[in-house]
Amino acid sequence: MSDKEAFALTEGERYSRTTEKDKRSRGVFKGYAMIGSEPALVLQLTGGITRFIPIVRIVHIDTVGPGAHKRAEDKRPESGYYG
Repeated sequence: MSDKEAFALTEGERYSRTTEKDKRSRGVFKGYAMIGSEPALVLQLTGGITRFIPIVRIVHIDTVGPGAHKRAEDKRPESGYYG
């Protein structure tokens, strides 16, 4: 991997995130959204729950693996917004 290569979350890929109080969520990344004036990640959790997570609350994000129907390199998001 090149030093100049950019890293980004990939729509459809599975991630696990942890907040400052060690709360964790696992799901498929759907995109970004705004909650008021704060940016947030949008994850589709097991059971169909859509979770909006303010970016300022995230301590770290782990890549769990590609989504069930797409590999990470198959699709890159066209824009930085959910929906």
